Amino acid sequence: MTRKIFTNTRERWRQQNVNSAFAKLRKLIPTHPPDKKLSKNETLRLAMRYINFLVKVLREQSLQQTGVSAQGNFLGLFPQGRPLPGLEDRTLLENCQVPSPGPSHHIP
Repeated sequence: MTRKIFTNTRERWRQQNVNSAFAKLRKLIPTHPPDKKLSKNETLRLAMRYINFLVKVLREQSLQQTGVSAQGNFLGLFPQGRPLPGLEDRTLLENCQVPSPGPSHHIP
């Protein structure tokens, strides 16, 4: 019985940490409207798109400053010309309604 209580407590603590991390991430991602509550799935998808957007902005600024096409890795972190999978031609806030991978249980 003690082991079950410990396991449940540890799982609650872990879930609180995950939820806290998602809450922090949600605050960093621009949304429209600004107070839109994002699911974990939407948060991760928009975070990937936002990262691609920021990398593109930094890459363009770097190219403007140097005046030449940079080769190799950008800032040593991101390969040139390779956005995160499936996000190549999307804008940051385009189509903010991200479908869930399974049946929807969301009640409007």
